Amino acid sequence: MPQSGRAMRRIRKELELLWIDPPAFCRPGPAPVTDLFHWEVVIDGPHGSPYAGGTFPVGVAYPKDYPFHPIKLTFRTNVYHPNIGPEGRVALDIFGSEWRPSLTISTALLSVVSVLHDPLLDRPVRRDAARLYKRERGLFEHKARDWTRRYASAPVASFYPAGTETFEEAAASGAVARRRSCGAGQWRSFAARLPCIQP
Repeated sequence: MPQSGRAMRRIRKELELLWIDPPAFCRPGPAPVTDLFHWEVVIDGPHGSPYAGGTFPVGVAYPKDYPFHPIKLTFRTNVYHPNIGPEGRVALDIFGSEWRPSLTISTALLSVVSVLHDPLLDRPVRRDAARLYKRERGLFEHKARDWTRRYASAPVASFYPAGTETFEEAAASGAVARRRSCGAGQWRSFAARLPCIQP
């Protein structure tokens, strides 16, 4: 089987798992997936962080030789954070030198949610945010909350396929869009209605 065929098979499984049991504070994106190598997820700002109440669409880009090279995640809205660059790119070791083929979109998303709570300050991509976080934490959180209100306050509905559709039919029809609250396991009730995605 060609490498891209193996990658597509694995990505489909990861996408199905995201529909059935997404990581905490993460959910499917607003549109049907028409290209397995480029799609969106939504991260709802985690409670207890200055991003709480925000809704963050995130672009997911898979390399053609996935899982041997890392996924790239890019926030579609402005986020004031030491590990998220001005262009929205998430800069963490697991998206570079620490990537392993055993990692998945779910583990990548959990890593992003984790740094929204606790930024990694050893190698920040937004140095001004890292300095402010270290020196004046309250001011950093005020600015991060302000950016969240300004850029990430619009609600975003998640797309879910109807229970009788295949992956390809769901992408073509634009079957279902729902707004769900964040948290692990919030979508388990939809599991029975989701299609089994075939390779």
